[in-house]
Amino acid sequence: MNLSELIISQAPDGILFISDSDAIMLANDALCNLAGYQSHELVGQSVDIFLPADLRRLHAQSRWAYVENPQHRPMATLGELTLLRKDGTTLPVEIALSRVVDAVESGTIAFVRDASETKKSERQLQHQATHDELTGLGNRRSFTQQLDQALLQADRTGRQVALLLLDLDGFKSVNDSYGHLIGDKLLVASAKTLKAHVRASDVVARFGGDEFVVLLRDIEKLSDAVVAANKLVAALSLDRMIDNVSIKTGCSLGIALYPKDARDAEALNRCADLAMYQAKAQGKGRSIPFSSEMQDMIQTVRLV
Repeated sequence: MNLSELIISQAPDGILFISDSDAIMLANDALCNLAGYQSHELVGQSVDIFLPADLRRLHAQSRWAYVENPQHRPMATLGELTLLRKDGTTLPVEIALSRVVDAVESGTIAFVRDASETKKSERQLQHQATHDELTGLGNRRSFTQQLDQALLQADRTGRQVALLLLDLDGFKSVNDSYGHLIGDKLLVASAKTLKAHVRASDVVARFGGDEFVVLLRDIEKLSDAVVAANKLVAALSLDRMIDNVSIKTGCSLGIALYPKDARDAEALNRCADLAMYQAKAQGKGRSIPFSSEMQDMIQTVRLV
């Protein structure tokens, strides 16, 4: 084995040499490990062996476009790519291309890198950016996006969207009496309760502290939202045992409807917020729909 062959065989990334006749002329050990093949199983085969059948025609067009106009294509600049392995599974990969023109054999060198860990890290970062770390619910950012989409859909269907905004009653007392660990566990339990009492198409998020929000899509009338809200209030008002401590809390919930109460997401949030504080002012442990009279009831100090 000469020096060039030794370097290729020891390269950490997969290396393929594909002739202009579409035959694999070389596949190093790293590539064989990625794809699950032995080298002799690949040499002479079409590069299509690494592609699902529905992508082979498009790949052939892209490959010939590259042959006719070869340009330097560094690693990870070719978009989302997958490698079809021998066992039928797929592997996310990053690929760099280089053109070789020789009197004996012209072709393309593909440098192939396993992108599994990169993709995993990207998914984790995306999840962290859009979800509440404690409860696993969506955060304000992701909820706002889903609310905007729901409002657009409501405009198309002529149905309504309900926004339910709620605070846990007595949460500060739980934190003060039993500590933040119990308080955090109460928040997690409350999140699970909310998820368990809404439809699969509805959205539950945590805005921070003990403030949660629920998006009810495709609502026909206010009474439908009220029924759903009352179920949530009742479920969150049950006694809980957390670390052998009996916890008694409830929730105050405000309801706002789109487009009845507001014509955009920001105004809808304000309406639900006003209704929630009206529920607190009326004794807590209840849900209250927004009404136009509440516009003059904006409180400057939040009730506990």
